[in-house]
Amino acid sequence: MTFPGVAFHTPGRLGRGAVLDLGLACPHSCAFCYYSFLDGGPEQFAALRRARMRDTASCIAIVRAIAANGLTHLDITGGEPTVHKGLVEIVSEAVAAGLAVRCITLGQFLLRKRDGRRLLDRLLEAGLTDLLFSLHAADADAFAATCGGSLPTLLAAMDALDARGFQYACNTVMLERNRRTLPAIARLAVSRGVYAVNFIAFNAYHAWRGMEQAAALAASYTKISPYLEEAVAILTEGRVAANIRYVPLCAFPSLAAHVVGVLGVPYDPYEWRNRCLNHDRPPAYCAEPLPIPEEGVRPVHAFSPLAEKLPDGTALCGMRGDRFKLFPAQCADCPARNACDGVDPVYLARHGASELAPIPETTAGPLLKKRLGYRPAFLVKTSPDADMRGAMGEEWGGGKKGPGGKPF
Repeated sequence: MTFPGVAFHTPGRLGRGAVLDLGLACPHSCAFCYYSFLDGGPEQFAALRRARMRDTASCIAIVRAIAANGLTHLDITGGEPTVHKGLVEIVSEAVAAGLAVRCITLGQFLLRKRDGRRLLDRLLEAGLTDLLFSLHAADADAFAATCGGSLPTLLAAMDALDARGFQYACNTVMLERNRRTLPAIARLAVSRGVYAVNFIAFNAYHAWRGMEQAAALAASYTKISPYLEEAVAILTEGRVAANIRYVPLCAFPSLAAHVVGVLGVPYDPYEWRNRCLNHDRPPAYCAEPLPIPEEGVRPVHAFSPLAEKLPDGTALCGMRGDRFKLFPAQCADCPARNACDGVDPVYLARHGASELAPIPETTAGPLLKKRLGYRPAFLVKTSPDADMRGAMGEEWGGGKKGPGGKPF
């Protein structure tokens, strides 16, 4: 069976996805936001409230350059991209340039009217291919406490899409506060038109690294594991893809096929090959694909031996980049180390290294071979009305030739 509008990305091949970062302006209050405290002050979201969006003309120039550079699909992000006044025009230009376009949003403003029409309707009319919603809780109170938004508002936007047969994906950041509810989030996703859920581990990037609050957000992998395993089983039963991002490859041994780290994401079809967060740089710079060496590891993430101990006595054997990630001593002989990110330093200081152990997994470049065999992760939505769930059901049903269309 073929599924129009669904492409299959060859596992192990570099992805051709791109990102357009509209700017950091955002009215939401996501507890885990990577751009918290970005101005160095004590107020978590102050920088986001004062941030400006990139002008529409520059955004369109980036979009056209991305297409000219041979990238094929585009995520539009922020901040909150739906507050950008030129979003509909940008989407229209991206579609005209031949790009499949996905918008990453908390979904709070899609049903609001601009010029007498709902933003969602205008975006769909412009050719929007896909949406990636932030879904970090399964009940209204927890959703509001986690991101300052309204779950009923998000679900109303999903209802509007479900009525059209328009399928979409979700991101769920795994936190201490929501780890027990991961199965409930999975059930909610299956009950809607969701075709993929990305479970994202909180890592203390950017200004978070020096903040005490970061440690309290990150749940240990051991505590997350039983709930995540149940959630993935629910999604699999519902023919919804499950991806687990930005954890050490040994964090969830039973879920190895679903795990991909920072090193591996350039080979995932939906990840970004160009530069992000360069609001003051010219369009050509922002649109340029980052070079990936043949071995798959960029110099900024290179492994270096490191023989020292942390204050709690944890012995280290190496690091990636300039202490971007660390490797405890037990990683020294792990067969998967060359494909592994290592451990976030804040996580290691909070939870230690006792739960980490070498895994007997084979690798191909910076990916586990089990990951390469998880075909649902490599299906790409290329048209608004594509039946992604149908295509994924075909894969789980034993399909070997892909869902139709040309290889991606």
